[in-house]
Amino acid sequence: MDTTGLWPVMAICIGNVLVAFGIFVWACFQKKGRRGTGFLIAWFIFIVPFFGLLYLLLSRFIGFLNRRKNVDMSDVSFSQEREKLILPPDIETEMNYVPIQDAMAVSDTLSLRRLILDALRNDAKRTVASIAVAMNSKDTETSHYAASVILDALSEFRSTAQNMIEHTQKLPEDVEMNLLTFNYIHDVLKMKIMTNMEQEAYIYTLDNVAENLFTHNLWYMSATHYLWMADWFITIKEYNMADKWVSRAVQYRPNMLDTFKARLHLYYNQRNQAAFFNCLDEFGESDVAADEEILNLFRLYGNQKDRSL
Repeated sequence: MDTTGLWPVMAICIGNVLVAFGIFVWACFQKKGRRGTGFLIAWFIFIVPFFGLLYLLLSRFIGFLNRRKNVDMSDVSFSQEREKLILPPDIETEMNYVPIQDAMAVSDTLSLRRLILDALRNDAKRTVASIAVAMNSKDTETSHYAASVILDALSEFRSTAQNMIEHTQKLPEDVEMNLLTFNYIHDVLKMKIMTNMEQEAYIYTLDNVAENLFTHNLWYMSATHYLWMADWFITIKEYNMADKWVSRAVQYRPNMLDTFKARLHLYYNQRNQAAFFNCLDEFGESDVAADEEILNLFRLYGNQKDRSL
């Protein structure tokens, strides 16, 4: 067993022992009040390096025993050969990946059916919104494929959304679940794969989720959340509900791009010209950076002398 590296450590330990012994002797000649403190310091200086040295000796001894064991070389290979498995691309399938809207123009029903089936095999849930377009196909079998995916996706959505909503009701202050529930319902609503009645019902469900977030975790609501809620209620012409979220956005997220957009969307759909152009002028005087939508509004209405919607 190689103990070369242990000699400096042993020298330090021996020095600590000598120091501890010196303090012990010094404490013997002190008064009773200071004697106990001296004994305690001497004992601490002595015992700590002792255990350190013991640990090092045991680790070296165990390593020495392990090295003496015979190594089974039967499972060890020094071969430098490597096997590479390269699968050729499925060119025929890859060439069929085109937007569903373009596929609807395909007159060959067999090709159209195959394209839909390829989409189903490749994570159909991510392409539900696009596959919904195929429901209007003249080919009944293609429509059937698309409808089956939509129905399965909606069934899963209803079950998942219900479970998430129940969780937020039990733990209303769970901000992470509240945000996940909000985003999940919002993303499915954007697909527009539900009937008008169910779409409207889930907009009100989303309103309840947003209301819970507003009540218990107000500062986690961004200007984008307010914009989404205002826009959803504008789509069903519930302008009073939209105004509720716009007013909250103005109060809690003022001078932000999405807050201005929520106001402009509401005023435009209400045909409230005075409020719309005042909001547009207010945005122009602010330091908020404009996006493409706002820039288009300035191009349309910014330079008109007699501005009207």
